[in-house]
Amino acid sequence: MEPITIIAFPCAPSGKEEELKKQFAKLVPATQAEPGCLSFIVHQHPKIKNHFAVYEQFVDQAAFEQHLQYEHTRKFVDWITENSCALSYDNWNLLLNPKSKSDYDNTKDIK
Repeated sequence: MEPITIIAFPCAPSGKEEELKKQFAKLVPATQAEPGCLSFIVHQHPKIKNHFAVYEQFVDQAAFEQHLQYEHTRKFVDWITENSCALSYDNWNLLLNPKSKSDYDNTKDIK
């Protein structure tokens, strides 16, 4: 089975950025401890402070679906909903997974 990659784009209402970061501080370690989680990394836009991106990778679709059922995820989604945050996410297919810089050099022929 292929791992599943999700990229989510939460957007906090102006003035709620710090509150959203506190929610992430609870969500991230709990999610990273899930048995099916391979990666869960949160980024904040450097200029648009209320825009975030979350890179998530799970061992398979079932692990992602289980992630959505955990209490910490439900609490996060409830907070997002109650605070009128925008949240979109999509599944992404892995194209390349270079292991070293030389692997990156070999990608120049991809069209």
